[in-house]
Amino acid sequence: MKYKIALYGFGSLPVIGRHLIDLAHKETAPIEWCAILTLPHYRALLHEVLPTSEILDLFKSLPREPGSSDLSCLSAYPGSLVEDLAAQKRTRRRRTGQWRLNRAVDIYIAYKEFLIARGATHILMPIIETPDAKIAVAVAKELGLGVIAPVDLRNLTGTYFSTDCYETPPSYAVAGFEARAMAREFIAQFRTKPAPARHLPADVNPNFDDQTVLRDYLPPFWSRLRGFVKYAIERPDLFEPDMVRVSVMSNVVLLRNGVRSIRQRRNEMQFDIGCVDGLPKRFVFYPLQYSPEASINTPAPYFVDQFRVVDALRYAMPSDCMLVVKEHPVCLEMRPVGFMRAIRKLPGVITVKGDIPAIEVIKRATVTATVTGTAAFEAFLLGRPAVALGPGLPAWVLGGHATLGTLRDAISKAIVRCPSDDFVIDQAAKLLSVRYPFFFGTAHMPGEPMLRVGNLRRFLSALLDHLERERSVSAPSMAHMPQAAAT
Repeated sequence: MKYKIALYGFGSLPVIGRHLIDLAHKETAPIEWCAILTLPHYRALLHEVLPTSEILDLFKSLPREPGSSDLSCLSAYPGSLVEDLAAQKRTRRRRTGQWRLNRAVDIYIAYKEFLIARGATHILMPIIETPDAKIAVAVAKELGLGVIAPVDLRNLTGTYFSTDCYETPPSYAVAGFEARAMAREFIAQFRTKPAPARHLPADVNPNFDDQTVLRDYLPPFWSRLRGFVKYAIERPDLFEPDMVRVSVMSNVVLLRNGVRSIRQRRNEMQFDIGCVDGLPKRFVFYPLQYSPEASINTPAPYFVDQFRVVDALRYAMPSDCMLVVKEHPVCLEMRPVGFMRAIRKLPGVITVKGDIPAIEVIKRATVTATVTGTAAFEAFLLGRPAVALGPGLPAWVLGGHATLGTLRDAISKAIVRCPSDDFVIDQAAKLLSVRYPFFFGTAHMPGEPMLRVGNLRRFLSALLDHLERERSVSAPSMAHMPQAAAT
């Protein structure tokens, strides 16, 4: 079977896409390609491997002024376009809500027309962290296209392909005998010595794996600066002043490190408890998530303001519990100092030192709570009580996520009913049954773990296997369809 995959090229992901397309052609994979390019930085790179007709250059094609405010074209839109717009990581201060809504309609129409015209069967979404990306997934769902979203398996290592914005495992996930045996062994080891949340797959033998680093296509700094100015002039309607600050902080390392070092020193002092022995007898543990970030902006934008999470938890927890909040280690250098100061002033809340291992707090917590963070996943693997407030991998293994209206009941039930070992093994086995031994990340990460020949080959092999397994699962249902519908 021939597949037509639309590559969603956000940020530096066209670099990965360029190498993936080259490799697919070299190995004569049954895939044809097209691409959606949301930013112009790697425009020339994609044109080297795809004809112009197969590229939607959003930066060029969007109208200078947003189109009509007529929303009738959204009658079949899956989910909520307004919620999808809330995935924006940085507030566009110069734009009104109506401008953003109208611009979203423009993007929706452009995506829909392009995917239909190119005859796409799937859309490959390497990262879903912007409103543009969520709209692309919604359009694919509306058109009945397959969504392929690589998701890191956290402590289990490796990657699986989700079929939506919420890290939902594919339908062929099954807890078979072999997968259950692997899950049982992993959980036994994890409870003895917990593995870190993200690391390279252990089953990749570096002695036999091709570790050749592929070309990263990263232009020199001054070239990137010229391009930045050029694109600001090309589309002033799409230019946001905050991007100047972001670019300066990303490229002027001494300035960035200086600012972050000052923040870190000040934030490190914002805690009430300095060691695990000082933890209260009964407490709900909430480790703050890195934000703004795709892990929370995409699936649960309501909780990007994490004061909402803190308030929801302290209002819903039993009165004989405290809420213990821990800063994300990476955010010690990122978060404004006033944030933790404000947290510490809330009744019912105490904070622990940021460098205390979260796993040690999880072991002692009455309940571990998160929006979409790894802490609830780790608590689940340990057989400890946990709740999630947003959809994502932790919520999936737990069997669902709590809403604001059901949170009190969810916490009460979690306290008296830990997940059974059989249930933990079953859920872990399903994940292991869809796990592929490759690392997925962006280009230009330290050490370039993504842009290595062996890793990219495993990525392509996994992609082809996923397509076939997905097709084999859907084939029986297609066989019972009327002939006209099936074709």
